[in-house]
Amino acid sequence: MRITSVLRRCLQTNADSPATVYRGRTSSWRETIDGIRKGGGAFQGLGVAPGDRVAALALNSDTFFRIMFAVPWIGGIIVPLNTRWSVVELQHALSNCGAEVLLVDENFVKEAQFLAAGNGSLKIAYIGEGACPEGMFDYRQLVADTTPAEEHEGDPDDLFCILYTGGTTGHPKGVMLSHTNLFITGLFWLGTCHFDSGTRYLHIAGFFHIVSTVPAIAVSMAGGTHVIEPKFDPVPTMTAIQENKVNFSTFVPVMINMMLQHPDFERHDLTSMGQCVYGGSPIPDALIDRMIEKLPTWQFIQGYGQTESSGILTNLPWASHFGEGRANKRKATGRAVYGANFKIVDPEGREVGLHEQGEVVVRGLNVMRGYWGNEEATNATIRDGWLHTGDAARMDEDGFITVVDRIKDMIVTGGENVFSIEVENAVSTHPAVSQCAVIGIPDPKWGETVHAVVVLRPGATASEADLIEHCRNLIANYKCPRSVEIISEMPMSAAGKITKGPLRDKYWQHHGKRVN
Repeated sequence: MRITSVLRRCLQTNADSPATVYRGRTSSWRETIDGIRKGGGAFQGLGVAPGDRVAALALNSDTFFRIMFAVPWIGGIIVPLNTRWSVVELQHALSNCGAEVLLVDENFVKEAQFLAAGNGSLKIAYIGEGACPEGMFDYRQLVADTTPAEEHEGDPDDLFCILYTGGTTGHPKGVMLSHTNLFITGLFWLGTCHFDSGTRYLHIAGFFHIVSTVPAIAVSMAGGTHVIEPKFDPVPTMTAIQENKVNFSTFVPVMINMMLQHPDFERHDLTSMGQCVYGGSPIPDALIDRMIEKLPTWQFIQGYGQTESSGILTNLPWASHFGEGRANKRKATGRAVYGANFKIVDPEGREVGLHEQGEVVVRGLNVMRGYWGNEEATNATIRDGWLHTGDAARMDEDGFITVVDRIKDMIVTGGENVFSIEVENAVSTHPAVSQCAVIGIPDPKWGETVHAVVVLRPGATASEADLIEHCRNLIANYKCPRSVEIISEMPMSAAGKITKGPLRDKYWQHHGKRVN
């Protein structure tokens, strides 16, 4: 089953129902699918053929939503780029995936011009509001002038998209997700969230993120409505919920906390919201108590997964956050969604017993095809048919798992994944730095924050502010250290490697687990 076939059902069952709502602009499924077909024609006019990659650097919009389907409609592969990346990271991704077309909105014109200057074959198409900048193709004009494209009759295992995730080697890796991968995970979401044609889903996570990509597909499978915000901001998000009677969304806990603490919170009617998914970190007890008091109609489902598994693997229902004794699973991560196939294993791949810690490994049609252009990383991650998540967990007698640590050296801050090596590479390019180790330290707001521990070169000087500012030019802001500790000597193993355990211990010794 190809994802684009979902659109035919929408035409058959919900043609005149609202498909997207963006900045007061509502489009029916008939209008949206017509825009997708014309978008496919526009891309063909730019020379895009089946298997070609089309990158996009833009905030969420109804145009971006159509493009997410228009590229695969003609057999192309959509590559949404992280809008928080530095131009160095963007350059790497474009070079890695080999995209010859880059779509950009009004927020990233300068970045696009810089990227084009270093890549003479790159075609830039403008998908933003207002006049098209000089030297770019005007996407809206291309769509207006084109003939609607016929749907490409490809294979379900063709790639739908490449989503970039952090890399243990210092560069983001392109996760290859097929039509089959995303269709299966769309069914996981339908089974978990029970979307239907009355679902009004609010997109606040960027379309470059798996937690927005899959709901864009799953809600479309149900013929529901996509309410689209460019990005998360407390007041616009609350306004969108109120004005559009939103009844489902996905949040990182810090987003909920920011809304509850905003001085305008009481001015918004948020009672249309029913269920929503949260992920990135469990909700602290104090925040749950505030949510029950301030958001009495909301019911939260914790979701756990990763881009390589096409997203959601487990869910923790709202009812499981309460009760006495064994019935209360508030500290757990969740149990398998319908159809998910995973187990917890020891380093030799043997399944561990109940309450024993091991690595979560996954198998099934939801598992990625691999990393684009990176066979070594693919083979290291998918072994004997099992995707190794790098997450350490244990399972109880009721099938609920609790993720307790990360085997991979990764930090989760505000729901964003940050690989320590990426930050270490950036810090280490400063001429004053001799050694660097990056760890996550507990933070009541973000779950974890990025903390760099540094040994300076003999005779060199650099302040905390100097090192943080140096990183801002090399990596995305959310990856930059929030604090820097300068020490005289790193703790080392017998093999001569930096041991991060002693560096972490003083920060985590009073916490029960290192995944907040």
